[in-house]
Amino acid sequence: KQFELFNPGVEPLLLANPISSDMAAMRVSLWPGLVKALQHNLNRQQDRVRLFESGQRFVGQLGDLKQQPMLAGVVCGSRLPEGWANGRESVDFYDLKADVEALLGYAGAAAAFSFVPGEHPALHPGQTARIEREGRLVGFMGALHPELAKTLGLDQPVFLFELVLAEVATGRMPAGMMFAQLGLV
Repeated sequence: KQFELFNPGVEPLLLANPISSDMAAMRVSLWPGLVKALQHNLNRQQDRVRLFESGQRFVGQLGDLKQQPMLAGVVCGSRLPEGWANGRESVDFYDLKADVEALLGYAGAAAAFSFVPGEHPALHPGQTARIEREGRLVGFMGALHPELAKTLGLDQPVFLFELVLAEVATGRMPAGMMFAQLGLV
């Protein structure tokens, strides 16, 4: 059920002998599992949730099935932890974008990535960005689609991102760092 909500029209690869009925299809996105964990936390009065996962997604059918390592995250709730000096502003699209930009910066090639308006069936039409590296699609980020949020019983804004891990993990070392490691500085 979750698979169809996040990936309408995509034919899942079904398992012959699944462990349980809710684990009968190979996942093509990490988002359903993250949102399920988010719901679990929200149901236990955790009103500020930040989760991430690194794992495999499976693309294609049996003849050409490919495993692809991914990095994904979900955020919702207040922007800052509860405290006497912190306000109660909710996290928004730009908070998530700042987190993703910081993550991409760790690859040492932040300038190679760009955020362009995009579309994804699980994301809000006006708050979705394609994340590209030198023109190649490497992920998506944005607000959970309002209809999907309503279906899942989520009554506050939820923001998600998903990136191809290989694109984020391959970076470059600044020249000064290389000389310092070689003892030449």
